[in-house]
Amino acid sequence: MSPLDHNLAGLTRELEAFLALLEEEAIALAAGNSDRLSELVSQRQGASLRLAGHWKDLADLLQLPPQAGFAALRDKAMAGAAPSPPWRLLESLTREAARLNQVNGRLIEEQMRRNQAAMRVLQSAVASRGLYGADGRVSDLPNLKRSIDSA
Repeated sequence: MSPLDHNLAGLTRELEAFLALLEEEAIALAAGNSDRLSELVSQRQGASLRLAGHWKDLADLLQLPPQAGFAALRDKAMAGAAPSPPWRLLESLTREAARLNQVNGRLIEEQMRRNQAAMRVLQSAVASRGLYGADGRVSDLPNLKRSIDSA
């Protein structure tokens, strides 16, 4: 196995693991499972660092700067030839990761909108000095003008 093939295989494995995390993140976001999201955040950070390391290794192997884009890496790696099957797989996985990342971003935005709406409702209830009754509805504060004997 050539150094390029070895590097592509490692990068592909890391990207597949990253995709699995993105899929788990989407499920946790859709379910509103904040405990699972907390676990996934740290796992995702580690996976991102590993991906960045593989990307840097690939760029170094191709004698390009680490910030080189995918097209520049492909052009240098394939030297004008059609992309190899491992390279096409890597491109496909990269597109899928970008798509899932966008989906998760939309799920996060929606969750934030719901949380902000809930906060506005709660802040409004506090501002009106209402209390929640046994039935879960907001009720007025007890009538402070009543005396105990009239209750």
